[in-house]
Amino acid sequence: MQNDWLTTGETATMLGVSRQHVVDLCDRGELNFSRAGTHRRIRRSDVQRMLEPQLTREQERSLWLHRALLGPLMIDPTAVLEQAQENIRRWLPRHRADGMAASYLTQWQKLLDGGVDDVVDVLVGTDEHSSELRQNSPFAGVLSDEDRRHVLSSFRDHWNQEHAAA
Repeated sequence: MQNDWLTTGETATMLGVSRQHVVDLCDRGELNFSRAGTHRRIRRSDVQRMLEPQLTREQERSLWLHRALLGPLMIDPTAVLEQAQENIRRWLPRHRADGMAASYLTQWQKLLDGGVDDVVDVLVGTDEHSSELRQNSPFAGVLSDEDRRHVLSSFRDHWNQEHAAA
């Protein structure tokens, strides 16, 4: 489809940079492109991928752990959500009411009240808000120690493989 390919000017507008910067990204191999005659064309999906926030190692590690929660959550949503609710009930009184930890726990409480779909969106979301909420997760105790170790081991292998060149 014609809309799948962008000019360097369109790409620059999407990225909020100059057209020359897009050309430089292409020339350095940081942005894939094809040629249409003498003109560069860039896939829209490649530009959108560049716009996605890049997660830190800690954020990606947390994302992996929370993705692992999807299995237990889909198998027994009631038990998993109750475990999270119980953790919040225990933890909330230990934090200052006007503090950030209490704020995140309160946000989790609202998400849990919204149901499984709302929770899943945050468990797998790569946006900044989801990342922040996962750093204050009420899902302690849902994964067994063995499952948690396996996830962390798989994550380390993935990170070393995917980020070794960086």
